[in-house]
Amino acid sequence: MSNDASLPFASVTICTYKRPRWLRETLECLTRQDYPRDRWELIVVDNNSRDDTPAVVESFRDAPQPPRYVFEERQGSSHARNRGVAEARGEIIIFTDDDMLGGPGWLRLLVAPFLLPGNGRIAAVGGEVVPVFPEGLPPWLVNQWRPLRFRADVGPLRPDQLPMTANLAFRAGIFKEVGLFRTDLGRIGNRSLFNEDHEFCRRVLAKGHVMWYTPIGELQHQIPAGRLTFRYTFKQVYDAARSRVVESTGHGGKGVGWALSRLIGHALHLTWCLFLSLLLLLTFQPGRSKRFVTRAARGLGYVVESARAIGRLLRGGQPAT
Repeated sequence: MSNDASLPFASVTICTYKRPRWLRETLECLTRQDYPRDRWELIVVDNNSRDDTPAVVESFRDAPQPPRYVFEERQGSSHARNRGVAEARGEIIIFTDDDMLGGPGWLRLLVAPFLLPGNGRIAAVGGEVVPVFPEGLPPWLVNQWRPLRFRADVGPLRPDQLPMTANLAFRAGIFKEVGLFRTDLGRIGNRSLFNEDHEFCRRVLAKGHVMWYTPIGELQHQIPAGRLTFRYTFKQVYDAARSRVVESTGHGGKGVGWALSRLIGHALHLTWCLFLSLLLLLTFQPGRSKRFVTRAARGLGYVVESARAIGRLLRGGQPAT
């Protein structure tokens, strides 16, 4: 590791929405990083929470690295991340979430790959994200949540290995080159579209840049019981599929042929999963039946959003931002 004088100035951005309890636990960890205080800043972007979030941030004013509070009224995780970019002063801009836990060495480990000799082309470094379940994990969801585990050592990612903004660092200049996060993707209130981070990473790769991964730059992702219900899981899988279609067909992306192929293919996938789910239910295997219903949700999401995309593309439209 380089000495402290050569460490880049890093801006750590936490985007938060209506989760003051989890945010408090995250700040307990992330305000205590083994990184020179004058070489980094911690920014909390409150995405219009209207709750105790400002008081939680204020309670850390005497922490080793007090966070700076920013209020972003425009609803949506992409708006919050874009505000974080605008507020950041660092050479490296790091994104994480309000339900993450990490050790005091996390920031140094995440930044380290940028400093290796010959790594000037690295645009981004993603760290490991390990799901943890403080309130327990239902048996039917065992093995459904896994760490990323892209590789066992620190090194470059393949183009199909896309890190998550739960633990992801970028060189600040990349945002001037490729733009910001798409605001037609990302969580907006109760509308849970995803893939804004993956779509952004694909744009970075398209410019010829390289992304790396560090398994030792780890954060733990706390998954509360409310996100482990059948209803939540079904909606999450459904919305993730919809997000992929919105990402792929928007802004000059894939055309009607691609959307039609996804509609037909996933209609078959949906039918097959529902058949297997019913068969498992009739043979008294409700846990496995639930799993196939949630897999069917993926097919349903593709079918619904592909149909919408076909109509939109035929009319010459783009997703609303």
